Amino acid sequence: MRFSKYTLLFLFFTGSLFAQHLDFGFGVGVKGGFPFTDFLQAPSSGNSTIYTVQKSSDYIVGPVAEIRIPFGFAAEVNALYRNSDYRVTTSDIVTTISDVNAHSWEFPYLAKFRFPIPLLKPFVSGGGVYRTLSVPNYVTPHHNGIVLGGGLELRIARLRLSGEARWLHYGGSSEPYPTLGSNEGEFLLGIIF
Repeated sequence: MRFSKYTLLFLFFTGSLFAQHLDFGFGVGVKGGFPFTDFLQAPSSGNSTIYTVQKSSDYIVGPVAEIRIPFGFAAEVNALYRNSDYRVTTSDIVTTISDVNAHSWEFPYLAKFRFPIPLLKPFVSGGGVYRTLSVPNYVTPHHNGIVLGGGLELRIARLRLSGEARWLHYGGSSEPYPTLGSNEGEFLLGIIF
């Protein structure tokens, strides 16, 4: 008799965990945050001209849509606007200081997996990204890249709050003047309904 009570108790808890993982649905919301790497970088070596790049402000914000399918899987699409303000100092025979506004729209498309933990769900994500750029003429643009990420999600009724870190990799270039970074890191907070 004692064995059957424990068996029923085990089946009840594992069944409830399994039921929480059968999550269907569609959600929309917003994500915002900041990059923890520089969008525009000074060249490491090159000619006799010395470039210094200083960041003054940087933020990321945009809408998100997500389709949840069973067993913790989901597909997510974002449209993230990134604004970056820089001061570029060029030292050659004459020192020149110019303020540069570089901004982009990033469109990550991700596959996502949430681990079956009841309250605070860790997740991993990966996929591709396409971006459009508004940068100075001397910067070579790279539009396609890959994204890997991970974070935590808290579900309160139909509301989902998340915090995540993402790594983005684009093709790089070795130009003798400031370039776009080939590796970018972002921290994002999200709210999805």
